[in-house]
Amino acid sequence: MKKLIAEVNRSRRLGCEFEMTIPLLGTGTGRDVQQTLANILSANGIPAVARGYTAKSVPDGIDVAVEYDGSVRGESRYHGIKWFPVEVKTKILNGIDEWEQIVPKTLDICKYMGARVNHSTGFHIHMEMMEALTEPKSIRSLFNLFHRFEPVIYGLIAPSRSNNHYARPIPREKAKFFHSCHSMTSLCQQVSRLHCKNGLNLSHICSGRHLSSNPRIELRYHHGTLSPVKARNWTRFCLQMVEHAVTRNCQSSVQVENTRRGLEKLLITCGFKVNNNVYGKVSSELRETGKYLISRWKHFNGNIALRPCKKS
Repeated sequence: MKKLIAEVNRSRRLGCEFEMTIPLLGTGTGRDVQQTLANILSANGIPAVARGYTAKSVPDGIDVAVEYDGSVRGESRYHGIKWFPVEVKTKILNGIDEWEQIVPKTLDICKYMGARVNHSTGFHIHMEMMEALTEPKSIRSLFNLFHRFEPVIYGLIAPSRSNNHYARPIPREKAKFFHSCHSMTSLCQQVSRLHCKNGLNLSHICSGRHLSSNPRIELRYHHGTLSPVKARNWTRFCLQMVEHAVTRNCQSSVQVENTRRGLEKLLITCGFKVNNNVYGKVSSELRETGKYLISRWKHFNGNIALRPCKKS
């Protein structure tokens, strides 16, 4: 079998949503907070618009929309501070290189303005999956991959994400959820039975009983962040997980436990470390992300060393 090269897919289109709260000072309103942030972003080379919450795309000529988000809750150690819930939504980005031009600067400005994240905020990624149009089995492969490694994925992010209704885990008993699907109709029927607020949201893959003309997935796992480093590495992680799922035919399997050994299995299987059986070469970007994932796992689970295997 020909060995693969693991590298970041630079052409897969994606969009990001960053939830946050911003302090409301003076006598202004929440709308004033939105408009001020949009004005400052625009003045610094990131064309932005302020608007209410909507599922509509960001307008042409605009990089980000500053929206109201009623699911976000403010919190403070001091009385008398009012927080306004905001979601910063990017346009559909033409790959990771355009992401780099827009997202890091946007997050830096939001943080500079006093934005905060907490347990009610999330970082969601919408990712194009055009492979579904020609290879519908890629949907099953993607589901199987995320279901298999989901305990480890939740081990990479804030514990609050696994026990709230913003990013629900896929139930363990759904290991063979798409196993009996032999047509697009049956596959879309199964998709409709999944919750739209699962960490892996497939609801945009299908339109009713038919495959959407513009299929995409939403990855809701990650907690809120204003850190470009965290956002960059998580975006790379999601891109590579999708790339692995559409390149390989991932089968349903028993879930991998959230242990240091389980993390190592994810890194080697999915292309963040060299795997002599599949990935003969891993790009420097994905190796960097692999090291980042190890540090985040240790941050949330303890500095557990990987014990060497016993020799038989």
